[in-house]
Amino acid sequence: MKRIPSDWPNRQHSSTVSVGGLDWHVQLTGKGPVVLLLHGTGSSTHSWSDLIPLLEADAQVLVPDLPGHAFTLGAKLEDLTLDEIANSLQLLIEQLGIEAPSIVVGHSAGAPLALRFAVGSSKPPKLVIALNPSFIPPPTVYTSFFGPLLGPITRSSTLSSLLASLSPSLGMVDKLLDSTNTILPETRRVYYRKLFERSEHVRGSMNFMAAADIHKVLVEANLYRGKLICVLGNQDAWIPVKPLEKIILDYFPAAEIVKWEGGHIMHELEPNKVAQLILEGLKTESGD
Repeated sequence: MKRIPSDWPNRQHSSTVSVGGLDWHVQLTGKGPVVLLLHGTGSSTHSWSDLIPLLEADAQVLVPDLPGHAFTLGAKLEDLTLDEIANSLQLLIEQLGIEAPSIVVGHSAGAPLALRFAVGSSKPPKLVIALNPSFIPPPTVYTSFFGPLLGPITRSSTLSSLLASLSPSLGMVDKLLDSTNTILPETRRVYYRKLFERSEHVRGSMNFMAAADIHKVLVEANLYRGKLICVLGNQDAWIPVKPLEKIILDYFPAAEIVKWEGGHIMHELEPNKVAQLILEGLKTESGD
């Protein structure tokens, strides 16, 4: 636990769980059906920090740092595929000794991961909520910032260390956040800056993005037979709503599409709206 900063959000719920070659940083709290929250590329548990307290009275909330990200250590670069991480999540849940998740929520790249997890689970979640899901390629602004890291050089830590060291002085993280069309307050930006000062986080994040096989997620979309809710931000500059909506209609015709006013990270500013979706899902499942 020493590696978790003392001021990290919801640190009182943090623990380290070692399984399958990974030292996971997880936050687990609450009682009731299990709700699994999966952050997107370059993020961490902090992304859900204001949502967790809204759920813990009605659900057992499991929030991990994904392999290659933040304070989950031990990931090999070749294991940062969606299927490998989905398998590792299954091992984590077994190690924790908790029930299979009833609802899985994924933001951005966490959404296709949520679907791969659901497909591979012996007891699939009844509901997947995809927030600004990355069912289309990453935005130009993202790849232009980090394009060099997506090539073979990613196998070396040299460039990621350099990028991490330059990040604060160049203001790169703030520019990246602003490009999402979600204007986060300083109280939330600080955590992203801390993360991107860690070369392991930079390298893991970029390799996770590069390894995401979105095509496989789409062509095997019919393998998930539960309910899918896709929440799209009308001002999302990273995953524009029109092409994303077309992909969803083509590959997930039974999905419920909800549109909110907001950019790519809008869930961090709208935790109450996300909580309402989840709690409604829990009520529907229980038959209330």
